[in-house]
Order: sequence, then structure tokens, then C-alpha cells
Amino acid sequence: MARISLTHTLVLASASAVRDQMLRKLDIPFTVIRPRADEEALKPTLAHLPPQEQAQALARAKAKSVNEIHPGWLVLGCDQVCETDGQIFSKPGTREAAEQQLQALRGRTHQQHSAIALYHEGECLWETVETARLTMRDLRDAEIAAYVALDMPLHSCGAYMFEKHGKHLFRRVEGTDDVIQGLPTVPLLNALHERGFARFPEPVEPE
Repeated sequence: MARISLTHTLVLASASAVRDQMLRKLDIPFTVIRPRADEEALKPTLAHLPPQEQAQALARAKAKSVNEIHPGWLVLGCDQVCETDGQIFSKPGTREAAEQQLQALRGRTHQQHSAIALYHEGECLWETVETARLTMRDLRDAEIAAYVALDMPLHSCGAYMFEKHGKHLFRRVEGTDDVIQGLPTVPLLNALHERGFARFPEPVEPE
């Protein structure tokens, strides 16, 4: 079956298995290279910025770190920041931290800011940040503990996996699944087509 073709090698500069799976569903060719940018070292230097700008700066840094090695390739960097009332929630890392994050988010509305950036020849050609707003149910401690044991969202922004059982945590969601999961696909595809990087396969004439 014919696929969407790209004029340049596309690299996903991310270690995220979720973003890898999302990009595969778009039926475009790409490869994955873990970014060299030290995300944890960069975060303190960006703490003075609004959450959206923090996410965008990290997405640029990840894309740039790979594009410096492969300048002729088209490199996609991504980052996501979860925040509510100015408080940022990082990946919990442990079950205890995940439960604490969900306890802090329950009954409240928070934002998931998902940023992406495209680099080529050392230049950021395009970038965007998309935001989803999610209102969590007023969960009981026992529900939170049971959810964390089910999905083990220790490396997920906000301590939940929306692509698994995370949807059960919410009473209201404003935004698309792909933004919540960290890769705004429609803006990305639009950028690839509008800039001439992506094209549909040539139709095959019936014999």
C-alpha cells in the first residue's frame, strides 16, 4: 500500500513510546533518535518562563540537539508541560509521587501544553504549542491508588496515561487526545504539507 512520502528523512527526537506509536499511525516514514539535550539540566534555567514557553523551549532544544548531528534531516522535537495555577507537575517517577500528584489535581482543572518544533539545517523552520484543559473528578484516595496500580503512570506528564485508563479520571476535557498525549498531529501534518515536505502518493491508473 502506498504511503505518504517525505522529501527529507524525518527524525523523531524523543524517547517517548507513545509519540512513536502516534507518529506511526500517521503512515509517514520516520526514524527515532534520542535527543542529546539534557532536559533536567535545562528545566531550572527555564523556570522563569510561562509554562507554554517552557514546553516550546524544551521542544526546540531536543530538535536542535539531533539536528546538529544530522543537519540535512528534518528533526521533530517535542515536549509537554502539565500545570495548574502556575504549579508545574513533572513525571512522578514513583508510585507515591504519582498518587500525590493526582491528589493535588483532583477536583481541579489543569492544562497540558504540548509543544513541537521542526529543525532543518540548524534552523527552527516551524513550531507550535497546543493546550488542552482537563478537569479531574474529585477522586477518593482509594481510587487514585487503584488507578496508579493499574496504569503505573510513573513516566507520564501529570501522572496519568490518557491513552490507557486515564480517561476514567476526568469529568470534563477540552482538547484533542493527541494534544493530551503530547503530539499535536494535525498542526504537524499541516506544517509538513504546507512547506512541501509531505506529499500524497501518485495515483495508480487502472490497466
